[in-house]
Amino acid sequence: MTVGTASGKGTVALFEAVASERTAERLARVEATLAAVLDATEDAVCVVDGEDRVTAWNRKAEQLWNIKAADILGRNINDFFSNVMVTRVSRDRRVVRGQYHQPLPGTHVLINAVPVSVEGAVVGAVSAEKDITEIVHLNRELTKASLEVRQLQEAVSQGTRTTDAFRHLLGHHPRMREVIALAARAAPTDATVLIRGESGTGKEILARGVHDASRRAGKPFIVINCGAIPGDLFESELFGYEEGAFTGASRGGKPGLLELADGGTLFLDEIGELPPLLQVKLLRVLQERKFYRVGGCRPVTVDVRVIAATNRRLEAMISSGQFREDLYYRLNVISLAIPPLRERQSDIPELTYHFLHEYGQLYGKEIAEVQPHVMASLIAYPWPGNVRELRNTVERLVVLAEGDTIDAAAVPGPRPEPSGRTAVEGAVRTGLQSAAQRAERETIIQALAEASGNRTVAARILKIPRSTLYYKMNRLGLLETARGRL
Repeated sequence: MTVGTASGKGTVALFEAVASERTAERLARVEATLAAVLDATEDAVCVVDGEDRVTAWNRKAEQLWNIKAADILGRNINDFFSNVMVTRVSRDRRVVRGQYHQPLPGTHVLINAVPVSVEGAVVGAVSAEKDITEIVHLNRELTKASLEVRQLQEAVSQGTRTTDAFRHLLGHHPRMREVIALAARAAPTDATVLIRGESGTGKEILARGVHDASRRAGKPFIVINCGAIPGDLFESELFGYEEGAFTGASRGGKPGLLELADGGTLFLDEIGELPPLLQVKLLRVLQERKFYRVGGCRPVTVDVRVIAATNRRLEAMISSGQFREDLYYRLNVISLAIPPLRERQSDIPELTYHFLHEYGQLYGKEIAEVQPHVMASLIAYPWPGNVRELRNTVERLVVLAEGDTIDAAAVPGPRPEPSGRTAVEGAVRTGLQSAAQRAERETIIQALAEASGNRTVAARILKIPRSTLYYKMNRLGLLETARGRL
């Protein structure tokens, strides 16, 4: 072929046309292949040129952004989106890997983007965005569900903790259940609690239950019997003292019970016995949450919940000037009144069998039954010492029992009379009461003997307030007997 002739020129043109057509076909096939590849990926792919015009937009991008390729190709991407990552990548010539991006409200993506270079010059950028909107929503739902589960677990845990905390308060009498329900509601708070009830009703057990059902359960529970500590020692016991505060003070001083209770609960039993001067100081602690050690000049701050208990009528003591009215109102935020055992007689069988099991295990006896007439005697008895007296009586019955049954022979009291009346029948009227009084009298006499006649020490041995000891001695006729030597 000769190039330059007219016919030659036509041939060359023909070859060029054929070559151009084949090239166009190849380019079309390449573009189709590229489009198929881009549409096959699960990521939304976008390609822009150096002028931020969109040159590629796959099917996933159409689905993600609800924009057809025909509407965006050749257009500036900034006309459709603000804060576009792919244009920043092109402009800043930096690579982005797995970066969280929210191009539109409610849409969440992870983006990978790289600049496109030809012979060292950046001519655009390509981005691939993975739609994680559903994952984000699922994660939020999971977080919400996890929070609800945790709250439910805490509620169940609190319920279990509350149930366990009051498990030692036995009985199903409605008044007792009401007291426990109110105590359970008050327990999670830091409100001060005033527990009222006769001696032996279980005031300390209830106070311990409130503590165990609270957020302070793992912290100290410190008990102070306000009637058992002499007034001149009470202040140093409660507040502690500094070195040299008084003759005989320990080197380095000593923390008081308030400090030892920090973070936990301070239980003030027999609060009605608290001396007037200490009532003022306790009120200040409740108001300010700080105090001074005896002989100290530096305030000590404490985080303590206070629970008080009394068997006295504080209102009458306020009227007579024996108890501060302002302290009473500080303590009486939550009032819990435990009924005496004689007012919940239906609980006596349950309590009796519980103590039978407890002392049966302690003394190695298997006692399965209480004779009906014995149980009738126990129910009929007024129990001035309440649950504590019942516990002690059951212990005595277990010790004296022969065999596996508590019967008339085991009940302390008169022996069967000639008329045929059993000891238990007599005990319904006088037996148990007189037996209990005799046992109480003998116990007090023994404690006084061990204390060499010192009533304060004897009360401490008996673990009762000094005022209670006086009351019992007077009731049992021991005051006149002992007056000459005590």
